[in-house]
Amino acid sequence: MRFPDKLTVVVRDRITGLPVEDVAIILTLFATRKNNYGVEPVITNENGVAEFTRESCEFSIKRQKGIFIMDFKDELGDCRPFIELSLHPHEFVERMIQQYRYSPELWGSCFRDPERLFAALEKVRNAEYEPSKLTATEEQLLAKPQLELLLSSSDKTVLQQ
Repeated sequence: MRFPDKLTVVVRDRITGLPVEDVAIILTLFATRKNNYGVEPVITNENGVAEFTRESCEFSIKRQKGIFIMDFKDELGDCRPFIELSLHPHEFVERMIQQYRYSPELWGSCFRDPERLFAALEKVRNAEYEPSKLTATEEQLLAKPQLELLLSSSDKTVLQQ
């Protein structure tokens, strides 16, 4: 997989078109051997923007391979030539937070700045939105390293209004 230096993801509300702030986005790299890689979640800013870098992908791969030696094999260049971006499911965010609280040394070692990340994950609004994902090919990413992820409010949010 040839990954651009930086991939920008703009997250918008499907109905209003407005940017969605404070949601965690996950990037999945598809391995050719063993397990796929989830790159460290990125939380959208006030403009609904999340950015993933080639360097952050390589860092995530190195950390996962180092911690879970038997579970991962590929390098970034070995991964399949497409990615998936998705709203990190709320239940996965909750599980990440619980695992970090239980064993911060282990789970924190997967991330560059675990204290900042997990403090931010405590405040994400992922539960307010339905699952959403998109895929892109290596060619698409290299030609235009900007993607748009559209989110729809969950039934819970609509009922509360």
